[in-house]
Amino acid sequence: MSLEQIKGQISRGEFYVARDQVQSRIVGALRLIWSDPQVWPNSDGPAGYVHGLVIDRAFSGDSMGERLLRWARRRSAEEDAQYLRLDCVETNVRLRRYYVDAGFIEVGRRDFGDDVDNGWFRVVLFERSLT
Repeated sequence: MSLEQIKGQISRGEFYVARDQVQSRIVGALRLIWSDPQVWPNSDGPAGYVHGLVIDRAFSGDSMGERLLRWARRRSAEEDAQYLRLDCVETNVRLRRYYVDAGFIEVGRRDFGDDVDNGWFRVVLFERSLT
């Protein structure tokens, strides 16, 4: 993804940040969008789509990721979404376990080409019902 694409996402208000209340420093962030035809081309029902969940390593083990995902669930429900969806690279077993432990279920896979050396990869699709 190019810097220009990321700037466009930011200007559209797609990124949300969590700040430390004491120092006001950013401790985590995620991107929340309302459609994702590139990764979820045949999705049914309204959904929130999480991308780029990141946590400052200094806050690892502080449940910050879970809190951001809870916020994304609430925000998506406010928009009448039926699901909260996300994806991760298939080979990241630890992250896949993290999402399962957070209440998401694996609902499929999506290939992005067949040449890993040139940036192609497979992702696992997860969703969590909001109803």
